[in-house]
Amino acid sequence: MYSDIQSYITEDNKNYFAQKYQILEKMLINLLDTPVKTTLHIGGTSHFNYATEPILDVLVGVDNLHDITTLDEKRLNYEGFYRLHHPYKKKVIMAQFNNLIDLKQIARLHIVQKDSSLYRDYVQSNQILTNDKQTAKQFGANKLILANKVKSIRTYENQKQYLFHELTQTII
Repeated sequence: MYSDIQSYITEDNKNYFAQKYQILEKMLINLLDTPVKTTLHIGGTSHFNYATEPILDVLVGVDNLHDITTLDEKRLNYEGFYRLHHPYKKKVIMAQFNNLIDLKQIARLHIVQKDSSLYRDYVQSNQILTNDKQTAKQFGANKLILANKVKSIRTYENQKQYLFHELTQTII
């Protein structure tokens, strides 16, 4: 996998990410016998209230994580998505890459059980970062500091997860 943090972007003049989300949502909902119940475009590319990596993040709600079977993974593989095997808690992450040599992520599916606190945290944090410009600005500044401080993408992603955790704690 690409080992560096991708350069940040601050805008989407051609509406690329919104259009890509619409295509991806349609594909997910129309998969044969899909366990997908909901989708939501999340992260910086859904609102551009702070600089962000050029990766389309999609929250995917399922009734039960165990509904994601090997067959569903194969179907997503055919669509160019591959499961990231990290020790994620109560979620499955699948990524789409620019190619199979560079392995730069261009889209990520955050597959979560839709009646869980984790799902609610995703939705609430996305609402805050979309609607509260001051919180989004501070979050973006913290993310930028983090990107300049750490060397590896894995460390960056783990510490970014902590930033989201801190954000959700302010919601409570």
